[in-house]
Amino acid sequence: MWCSYFVGYDQVHLTDIYDRPTGVTRQDWTTAHLPAPRCTDRPVYVLTSSATFSGGEDVAYTLQAHGRAVVIGETTRGGAHPTVRHAVTAHVQVTVPSARTVNTVTGTNWEGVGVLPDVPVPADRALDMALDMVLDPALGKALGTALAADRR
Repeated sequence: MWCSYFVGYDQVHLTDIYDRPTGVTRQDWTTAHLPAPRCTDRPVYVLTSSATFSGGEDVAYTLQAHGRAVVIGETTRGGAHPTVRHAVTAHVQVTVPSARTVNTVTGTNWEGVGVLPDVPVPADRALDMALDMVLDPALGKALGTALAADRR
């Protein structure tokens, strides 16, 4: 739902999640109807740290892949695959990936590598960098142009 606010008015196919045990692939799309206005006409900055994981990574990766956000901060932890826990003993569990997330733009995901920031800075500097980019349109525009060229 979060991505729906920033990606556009048409429904957009964001990811597929392939569930290995059932062989079923679930498609995730943006939401057609939202309880608040969309923000498709303004820049989006997603701040990350080395502690950002799973759902937070999904939002950052998806918006970055769709060219709707600049990710600022540190590379995230790298948890893209849903897991299932299996009890080995009363006190030991094993967590095993049971599904795979696939982004429709990149054809891959962030599992094991994390989301790579467009603007790598220490997490405690990410907000300041985002504010600098917002307050200095020339800096934001220069970075946006460079990122657009890199994505081509």
